[in-house]
Amino acid sequence: MEREQWSSTLGFILAGIGSAVGIGNIWRFPYIVGVNGGGAFLIPYLIAVFLFGLPLMVLELAIGRSTGTSVISAFRSIQQRFTAAGLVIVAVAGLVLGYYLVITGWVLAYALSFAFNRPIEFDTFTGSYLPLVFFLLSGVAVYVTVRSGVREGIERLSRYLIPALLVILLFLVAFSLTEPGAFEGIEFYLSPDFSRLTDPAVWIAAFGQAFFSLSVGMGVLLTFGSYLGKEALFRNAGIIAVADMLIAILAGLVIFPLVFTAGLDPAAGVNLAFITLPTAFTQIQYGMLLGALFFLMLFAAALTSAVSMLEVPTAALMDSYGYPRKRATLLVFAAIMLLGLPSALSYTALNLEVLGTPFLDLADYMFGTIGLIVAGLIVSVVGGWFMSRTRICAEIGGCGWQQRAYMALIRYGVPAILLITLIGSFFRVAG
Repeated sequence: MEREQWSSTLGFILAGIGSAVGIGNIWRFPYIVGVNGGGAFLIPYLIAVFLFGLPLMVLELAIGRSTGTSVISAFRSIQQRFTAAGLVIVAVAGLVLGYYLVITGWVLAYALSFAFNRPIEFDTFTGSYLPLVFFLLSGVAVYVTVRSGVREGIERLSRYLIPALLVILLFLVAFSLTEPGAFEGIEFYLSPDFSRLTDPAVWIAAFGQAFFSLSVGMGVLLTFGSYLGKEALFRNAGIIAVADMLIAILAGLVIFPLVFTAGLDPAAGVNLAFITLPTAFTQIQYGMLLGALFFLMLFAAALTSAVSMLEVPTAALMDSYGYPRKRATLLVFAAIMLLGLPSALSYTALNLEVLGTPFLDLADYMFGTIGLIVAGLIVSVVGGWFMSRTRICAEIGGCGWQQRAYMALIRYGVPAILLITLIGSFFRVAG
């Protein structure tokens, strides 16, 4: 069977942006910037994105395009013994998606509640079994998209949702900057505190955010790369990275002016999206409309990211075991929904916990933090050290000094940074 391909470079770039831009960009990134030195935080973040995240993005794309297949079979083609490493990456993508769909369901519920002028409170919502309903609805939306294929599903969804997301985001930025709390919000968000750059925790936060935000390590870009033609990898990966970063920065220009206008806590952390912001929307003019638009934008970001994650195990099942797309998607969808069920139940009336911690929070740490770093390490080591140098050079445009510098970063810089980030993550939890 002939392998699917993107219909155009633009289609791939939009799909790549869709995979990178997710819930973490729009509500997690602004908060991290605000509490980690404001504008000064952008220095380690830019270093993380362009010196370490971007090379790993290009490596994933190069592996995918060179092998012409998805994660498991791509790693097997490098060396037979790396088949298990490919399985680990696919498993991480599936496990992250399991709890990510739960949060995507929350976003959908909030979007509908504001659209119908009946905003919900988080405690009331999660004190019922409604989160299970929206978890299922989000999962079905992702399933239908991936089932439709690369061009008719993933690419078509991104062609509509990414431009719509940008339009809504720019509108919300324009509105927020006219609010009374705009100056205070921007000052909290972007005022540089350069003294924070001596704090190792700030650098660990920057690298952790960069790798998570760019969707590296989950096999998404490797899988997307297997559908690529002869497009320039560095240029297209650079466009995706810049778009991902700009959307995250713009999201803060929406959030903090509204939070300060409503006189709420800007350092609300994980509560920012589902408690603080909804409260802010109920206290400002046109709040219902703005709330509906914000959560619709957040749902678009979450949906495109979730679709890219589901494609990883689906493509692996197709390429490694010969399943047709529709059957592979159905099997993977069923498995993901079962894996995500404990996370969904942890924020319902059942309140499923492990040692006093909601199962979703535990899954986020184990898979969304530790799992992603380990997966990134696997990609950088297997691709950088064991894939043929000639094959990589053929994909990245030769073996001149620029490419040699790139290979040095992949072999030494990226694994070292990922190890430091991994150790730092353990210490932060232990602390």
